[in-house]
Amino acid sequence: MAVRTIEDLPGPRRLPVLGNAHRVRTGRMHLIAERWSEVYGPIYRFDIGPRRIVVIADPDVINEILRERPDGFSRWSEIRTITEEMWGTVGVFAAEGSDWRRARRLAVTALNSNHLQRYFDVVATCTRRLLARLEPAAGAGEPIEIGAALSSFTVDVTSALAFGHDLNTLERGDGELQEQLHRVFHATNRRLLAPFPYWRHVKLPADRELDRSMAALRRTVISFIEEARERIAARPELREAPENFLEGMVAAQEKDETFTDEEILGNVLTLLLAGEDTTSHTMAWTIWSLATMPAVQARWAEEAREVLGEERYPSRYETVEHLHYGEAVLRESMRLKSVAPVGSAEPLADTEVGGIAVPAGTRILLLTRAAGMRDVERAPDFRPERWLDDGDLAPPDQKSFLTFGAGPRFCPGRNLAFLEAKTALAMIARNFDLTLDPTAEPVTELLGFTMSPRNLRVRLRERTPTAAAPA
Repeated sequence: MAVRTIEDLPGPRRLPVLGNAHRVRTGRMHLIAERWSEVYGPIYRFDIGPRRIVVIADPDVINEILRERPDGFSRWSEIRTITEEMWGTVGVFAAEGSDWRRARRLAVTALNSNHLQRYFDVVATCTRRLLARLEPAAGAGEPIEIGAALSSFTVDVTSALAFGHDLNTLERGDGELQEQLHRVFHATNRRLLAPFPYWRHVKLPADRELDRSMAALRRTVISFIEEARERIAARPELREAPENFLEGMVAAQEKDETFTDEEILGNVLTLLLAGEDTTSHTMAWTIWSLATMPAVQARWAEEAREVLGEERYPSRYETVEHLHYGEAVLRESMRLKSVAPVGSAEPLADTEVGGIAVPAGTRILLLTRAAGMRDVERAPDFRPERWLDDGDLAPPDQKSFLTFGAGPRFCPGRNLAFLEAKTALAMIARNFDLTLDPTAEPVTELLGFTMSPRNLRVRLRERTPTAAAPA
């Protein structure tokens, strides 16, 4: 078969100069691109101003691209440029080439599954606090924006594991850090899809607010870096056995002085941003699934009661490993409501992708969620049983489950994300009956840098009489 060019690809009608920019809505970009893929096929094109974008929803082609990172493909170059503009540095997410390899080694070491037993104590403590935060709402019978509580939970876990600092936003109610993180995510996505970089010429109020948020985040993380240095100076054994991500990087810097403070800053910011947003939104979508499917919720509640017994939340790491149905629900929620429904790629040299000649530097949009819906039995149905050994449906091929990516840049935080989500959601399933607030607007998908549920308000009702949570 002859190799086609990008010009041969189908796609929506384009206007002069604007291309398809007039039809792009930042918060719904993934839905628009998925809808276009249903019309134009698994490989098509559209333009945002002068930028030509090739869109791929074929799981085989996406996996081929992901396997060839970082040597054959990078993320969009705009990601690194915009991150450097906003942060003044980059972390493992935006880094490429040798910078990525060095940052990746540190991230993999810090997030290795061998550390999960030690990390669980932090997760369990934050789960107990989350329970205490949800109990008053259940007692009052009032609807709550549960996403805020889940965001506090993941911020507390991530901050403790990233730099050894207990922010305890669950009990203190300090939401400023979450607001700063969300501002950064939404601004990154908005700037990535902008027809031109207007902010380099004029700053709108949102851009000035973003600058203030980034300055505050930098100050916060820099103070944590100094605290880590002080701890290592007082306890030299931490150089060989660091207790958190930041201590590991500071210790590495002492051995390799080429590892700069800006690299440490970029990697800690990356972990904080990614750890907060992705996991909290995954949990929120799972709660939405439970609230809209009573039979699924009842079965997970039954498993949680059987596994936890009299405990109101998992207090031992081994307990979480027995939540098989709960993990299946979580995986199915990730499949249908992936918080990363799209990804990006850019070839470093002229290449061929899916039978299309693609020049170096071409922007490629990867529809990972849409790809995961292809060749999956009863794909639109929410069926946790497909992930169980005794399920009545064939389990999805691993190549179609792209929530955490694939290839060399597979997300190193996968195991920690599952640990956090299973622990907290088992507590919720064990203790509360969930229903959507009937007075709220319908729940919709909103794409920031990740996809979150908009208008998610739920009512909680205690399943058992209130008892004091273990200390």
